[in-house]
Amino acid sequence: MKIASLLAVLLTTVLLTMSMAVAQTKPAAAKPAKPTTHVMNGTVESISGSGDAMTVVVKGSKSSDKPVTLMLNSATTKTGDLVQGAKVNAHYRVDGSENIATSITASATRKK
Repeated sequence: MKIASLLAVLLTTVLLTMSMAVAQTKPAAAKPAKPTTHVMNGTVESISGSGDAMTVVVKGSKSSDKPVTLMLNSATTKTGDLVQGAKVNAHYRVDGSENIATSITASATRKK
């Protein structure tokens, strides 16, 4: 009888210790969502600002595409001559309500 009581006490102690350890374990922090990136081809409709604070409005290559306003900053990789009417390939991410360009490449316009 003493052995059975002793085993019961030991088992209870082990179970309580394990449950306390599990209760104190912190859940792993959720990984932040990876920002969604987009790619578009189109024509520059307008440019405002200059340098690292430039805004470019690009009209998609399809007639049904709506113009997209892209914010360019110091981290944006710019290739080619960004002028009105230039054909561009733009990579951007959505940050809140702004489209932040990560890279934009303007191809040379053909002279007619």
